[in-house]
Amino acid sequence: MSSDMPPHVSRTQPYKVTAIFVTYNMFESALRNIERFLDAVPYGRVILVDNSSSDYRKRERIAQKVMSLPSSCEFVESDKNCRFHAYNLALSKITEGRIVFRTDDDVFDENVTSELLDSAWQGFATTPHVYDGQIQTPQGFQRPLETCIFDYQFLKEVLPFKLQGGADWLLLQRAFNMQSVYEAQDVILYKARHGRNM
Repeated sequence: MSSDMPPHVSRTQPYKVTAIFVTYNMFESALRNIERFLDAVPYGRVILVDNSSSDYRKRERIAQKVMSLPSSCEFVESDKNCRFHAYNLALSKITEGRIVFRTDDDVFDENVTSELLDSAWQGFATTPHVYDGQIQTPQGFQRPLETCIFDYQFLKEVLPFKLQGGADWLLLQRAFNMQSVYEAQDVILYKARHGRNM
């Protein structure tokens, strides 16, 4: 990580937001996304869950790279390559604030995230996203999880993630059934093509 990473914010105040990052064999890319997030949201907390293979961890010297993470970032090593398991691991460490989910291979406009965190909505908010250069504005729960921001108190009512394909949409369906959503207009997520299901 670069030396100009935002400094750790004093913990006399609760974290305003926690970003959950999950990575699989793309640690450097995850670090870049974490850096962008903390540049825009310096008062945020990051939980990085590593689903990588043991061979990758050894080859890339992940244990040494973890030492360069900022103090507001917690590293969790997972023994299962399942992002929903990783989400549940991270969520077990959160008790306050707002929550966003992040990938290691997509691009995010975290300045929009920062603005939305200061907006007066409750429960959860959604944003449009860009895929293949086209803006997408889903009207229901079938959307990337990364387009949403959740209040912890609301999110815990629809947890945990089931350990099966499509668990993100199942969770979002429960959220949409519980209350109406605040729909923001600016794009946070610029989605990459990949075939990951779990």
